[in-house]
Amino acid sequence: VQTSIYPNAVNVPIACSNVLVIPGDIIVADDDGVVVVPVALAPRLVELAGAHIEWEEFSRSRLAQGGDLRKYYPLSPEGEAEYRAWRQAQGK
Repeated sequence: VQTSIYPNAVNVPIACSNVLVIPGDIIVADDDGVVVVPVALAPRLVELAGAHIEWEEFSRSRLAQGGDLRKYYPLSPEGEAEYRAWRQAQGK
């Protein structure tokens, strides 16, 4: 029975479950799974995450006001148009 694990290399690319992981990659994990994000994609990921958070805030506010879940989550074409108008009114 093996009781200890000793690394034989540090800061080298590896394959983990057929996924390439390179030193510097961003690892995001929770109880649902793991995502490996190449560090070069981090700025775009931050941009997309910010947009998603903003969209979720809009949808939550509309749902709290009694809006139809089918319209706001996910955004229907009508909800998307309303979201774009809301963003413009917010100066975004």
